[in-house]
Amino acid sequence: MEPWEKVYIKIRGDGDISQIDDHFAELSCIDCHNGNSNKPNDKAAAHSGLILDPSEYVDGTNSCGKAGCHENTVANYKNSMHQNLYGEKRMVALRSGVSSFEQCPQSTQDGFNGECTSCHATCGQCHISIPNSAGGGFPKSGPIYSSHRFKKTPDMRNNCTACHGSRVAHDYYGDDEAGRDADVHYLMGFDCLDCHSGAEMHSAVTDKDNTHRYNYEHAPKCEKCHSSDIDDATNKYHSIHKEKTSCYVCHAVSTTKGEHGSYNNCTKCHVADEWKTDPDYQNNNPAEDFKIGRNPLKSDKRPYNFVTLRHIPIARTSYDNWGASGTLTDYDKYETWKLATPHSIQRWTAQTDTTGGKTCSEKCHIINGNNKDIYIFEEYIQNNWPDEVNSNKDVVVDDHLPSWWSK
Repeated sequence: MEPWEKVYIKIRGDGDISQIDDHFAELSCIDCHNGNSNKPNDKAAAHSGLILDPSEYVDGTNSCGKAGCHENTVANYKNSMHQNLYGEKRMVALRSGVSSFEQCPQSTQDGFNGECTSCHATCGQCHISIPNSAGGGFPKSGPIYSSHRFKKTPDMRNNCTACHGSRVAHDYYGDDEAGRDADVHYLMGFDCLDCHSGAEMHSAVTDKDNTHRYNYEHAPKCEKCHSSDIDDATNKYHSIHKEKTSCYVCHAVSTTKGEHGSYNNCTKCHVADEWKTDPDYQNNNPAEDFKIGRNPLKSDKRPYNFVTLRHIPIARTSYDNWGASGTLTDYDKYETWKLATPHSIQRWTAQTDTTGGKTCSEKCHIINGNNKDIYIFEEYIQNNWPDEVNSNKDVVVDDHLPSWWSK
């Protein structure tokens, strides 16, 4: 199959291309895709010189940015986090002991660009087709055509979670097989764009070497909707914990903390379940959960002492296959248990259920050793990832929990 055959538009004999979308009342296929309109009866010749994805950037622009189209959006988006993976590049650079990705060894840059950049999103993969990483092609829509509609708002299933499907989709939609309830926001009819704005997706990053998704000015904030709930003085749990503990600590559901099914950590997808049969990987005791630890990204916007953290698939030898062995000189300086914002929110969880006179402390405070497993202690890191003890010294809870808790 030729590349263009996967996205070939089928129209009934009595159909017209303008029925697909208003764009086609003014634009022809070759205005965006090139090709040869003089050979309408020769499929191969008509598609010669075809640009499969006109929204892919070439020399800093794409067909969507032509005069009279979407110039401003395209100009900004080429420097956005969604397009460039600046957050990932930032951490590659920091672990390599340099301040910018461009300062990394060439082998690291080439390896990253060869293996990691396929996850970036073009305009078309959000607003027209299914993303390439999810199989590509058009979503089926209606009896006249296999759709080439331009959607101002991306479709949550065909676009957003087609890419963000490992942790986000599985948690947000729920999973009957895993016994995982859907996120309460999903059950209320919220889609991704209710929290993640167009500005977050499109805006240019001005300081690419120091920006990541959690300090990005357009990042979503729970307080946008929940400020009155969090500040409610009648809720003693909120008034006591609101600036000490993140919302997710109490309201996100994990394996060990709740009865709503397990959290879907990076491990399940990034290693394709090979840990079940690979003894070398099994020795690392992979964690398919999040835990409570100290906040590695404390700021005025995120003042909490304690947050939810997930273990990421990184090791000192991760880039060896790129010919970059020994380049992670600052590996020990950056945590491998990273801040997590699970999409598995429930109003009522093991922590928040106070029916029958219970208190949240029964499922959260460490009393006589109970609940210790939901926190990250240095002993836990030492037993399971001894090479990561130094990396996580700033997120383990040792000596930072209330002295009156009996461990």
